[in-house]
Amino acid sequence: MTHYADLTPYTYDRDNWDPTASGVWRGVTLLNVGWLDRGKTYAKGASPPGLVEALKDMTRTHRAQQTRGFYLCPWCTSLLTARRLDGPRGSAEIRVMGDGVAYAAPELIAHYVEAHDYQPPADFIEAVLSDAAV
Repeated sequence: MTHYADLTPYTYDRDNWDPTASGVWRGVTLLNVGWLDRGKTYAKGASPPGLVEALKDMTRTHRAQQTRGFYLCPWCTSLLTARRLDGPRGSAEIRVMGDGVAYAAPELIAHYVEAHDYQPPADFIEAVLSDAAV
C-alpha cells in the first residue's frame, strides 16, 4: 500500500465509473486518512471511546474501492514467522462524510488505531463518531 500523509488530496484509486473524479466523492473533496506505512512516522495517542468499534462497523457498512488483492499490516506481518496470511489485512477502503469534505481510509484503519495507537485527525474522528451516532 502506498503511504499518503493525512488530509492530503486523495489520489490512490479513481472511481470506477468516472476516471476524472479522483479527489472528489459525492461532490466534495476527498482527503486521505490512515494510509500508514512502515518507516513513516504517524500521530499516536489514545483513541476516544467508541472510535475503534465505529471504524470496525464501517469496514462493513462504508466499504469502497474493493481491490482484487489484499494488504497486510506492515507492523504485524513483520512479527509473524510461519503463517503470514493470518495477520490483519485489508482489501478495500472506507469512505466517511465530514463537514464539507469526505475522507478515504484503508480498511485497516481500525486495526491501526486499536493495535498501533494511530491517532487520526480530529475532524476525521468527529465525522466517524457523528456517523456512528446516527
